[in-house]
Amino acid sequence: MQVQGNISGSIKTVALTIAGVLSSFTLYNKSGGAIVCSVGIVTADTSTDRYLFNFNLAAVGTATSSAYQETEIIVPIGAKVFLVASGSTDYCFNINPIT
Repeated sequence: MQVQGNISGSIKTVALTIAGVLSSFTLYNKSGGAIVCSVGIVTADTSTDRYLFNFNLAAVGTATSSAYQETEIIVPIGAKVFLVASGSTDYCFNINPIT
């Protein structure tokens, strides 16, 4: 499953109906200044967000305005992947089902 879009603020994916693996994600700063992005998961049994990655992204058009991360994070059934960004950010999460 691929989840992509643009946000300024925060977003959570829909709760997974089967367990999956967050295999990779890409973030791209679309704003005019530097921003901070945090990626994590929140499980169904708690409302506590688990921040796993933090990125400082430079202004759009610079060498460090994007981030790509490969992971092997297991996302349990009912959990959601989330992104919090301090500015306009394009994102793409790749979540593969565990079969």
